[in-house]
Amino acid sequence: MSGAAPDKKTMDVHGVAALLRALLAEDQDEQAIELVVGLLMQLVEKNTELELRLRKALRQHFGRRSEKLSAEQLSLFLARLGQEEAGVQDAAQPSAGEAGVAAGSTPPPHQEPRKKERTGHGRRPLPAHLPREQRVQQPPPEALRCEACGRDKSRCGEEKSETLEWVPGHFKVIEEVRPKYACRPCGDGLVVAPPADRVIEGGLPGPGLVAHVLVSKYKDHLPLHRLSGIYARHGVELRTSTLSDWVAAGADLLQPLAREVGQRALASHVLQSDDTHLKVLDREHPNGLKRGHMWVYLGDSTWAAFVYTPDWKQEGPLSFLEGREGWLLVDGYKGYDKLFTRPGATAVEVGCWSHARRYFVDALDAGDTRAALPLSLIGRLFAVEREADEQQVDEAERLRRRNALSRPVTEQLARWMADIYGRERPKSPLAQACRYAINQWTSLLRFLEDARLPLHNNASELRLREIAVGRKNYLFAGSDAGAERAACVYTLVATCVLAGVDPWAYLADVLDKLARGWPQRQLEQLLPPMWKAAREAAARTTPATSPAAT
Repeated sequence: MSGAAPDKKTMDVHGVAALLRALLAEDQDEQAIELVVGLLMQLVEKNTELELRLRKALRQHFGRRSEKLSAEQLSLFLARLGQEEAGVQDAAQPSAGEAGVAAGSTPPPHQEPRKKERTGHGRRPLPAHLPREQRVQQPPPEALRCEACGRDKSRCGEEKSETLEWVPGHFKVIEEVRPKYACRPCGDGLVVAPPADRVIEGGLPGPGLVAHVLVSKYKDHLPLHRLSGIYARHGVELRTSTLSDWVAAGADLLQPLAREVGQRALASHVLQSDDTHLKVLDREHPNGLKRGHMWVYLGDSTWAAFVYTPDWKQEGPLSFLEGREGWLLVDGYKGYDKLFTRPGATAVEVGCWSHARRYFVDALDAGDTRAALPLSLIGRLFAVEREADEQQVDEAERLRRRNALSRPVTEQLARWMADIYGRERPKSPLAQACRYAINQWTSLLRFLEDARLPLHNNASELRLREIAVGRKNYLFAGSDAGAERAACVYTLVATCVLAGVDPWAYLADVLDKLARGWPQRQLEQLLPPMWKAAREAAARTTPATSPAAT
């Protein structure tokens, strides 16, 4: 053992022991105690941090990811804190309008949610637009004769039931025939029609097939090699490299529309933003892969613009948001700060209560039951919004409720954080939760100024979930250019979803129109909401087709 070199941790322990012996030898008992207590506090903080990270990792892999707490959980935590008499109630309690929000009020007993009455078996009727094939099941011939009198029975009614069947999609070949004409007596004047415009000039796929490839990859999350296998089962061999070329050609054709969506998102009354990572192949990177980022800009819950950046630097969002005027709902990412603090800033920061709540959930997961109190207060804010949504109140009524019901809750939360934060260890999970909320407090209160401002940024996170699911399947983008094309297609597919439009039907029609030279000055007519409105208007003016003809 004498020849072995002790590691750093062993040397630290020996050094602390030597220091303690020296302090005790000099009768400096108090200093020795302070040293031990300080070291223990560091160990507790480090252990708490590691335990929290472990719990979060385990929950990500094995547990539920929802941050919502049940009424029973919060009631248990609050009971341990002795806060029932302080007027604390959670989001699962009756609505804030009925229970009140004044501090010190006693919450009503927990009420079980009313169950919706179910009628029949609860199965939804099948859509009327689906084609129907009628099959008549006749009784056996002997059953059609009356046993009593021997005469034939007459039809007096019928019973109907429906079975939903799947007919696989299939390829078809469109032969383009261009007759040639010439003057036989003269032997001159040969004429032939020019070839029809195609999505890929001289290429094989029609607009519907290119649309299917785009939707399969960016909406249904199918890697191209799987899609190639599906096509092979239908008897058509298409290489993955060929499908990749089609994706590139289709995305390039759609770029003007994606830019138009981005401009409309930027000009929206409420703009929300968030980001997620995306692995991108990079030959110059030591690992051959780099970590790019995909940003979503959601405007008025109508326009979803995706923008790719090769890194996470602030220049990425700043370049897109340079001219933003008005509300911008974001998380606490420091890259946004320059937008709000620079001279002449026109963007106004709006905070996300879901992000603020997340830190308190982490504190509660770390075992600090005091976090149940701010969680219950934040739950009240969500309860007010949920009730307003269910009752479909107008903007004036929503703003009135926010000021009457939500504002007192935020004031109570602010007092609680001011009291706790000053007495809490700076590195504790609860102190970190309070610090985030305090730093974002002005932006968190913006929802009290405008009824159109949402309480949280969950809508942006929901749009990014498409990318999170997709990257688990196709794993990475082939290049920065490929990631930019992905952002283009994600933009139009997500905007279709927000507009209630079938992405395949939209892309198939729009790709065909763009390939035929759609005028750039009329580009806005091809944006998903306008496209949908035009189709619905055309359907209303078109005479209904009789069922027999169908």
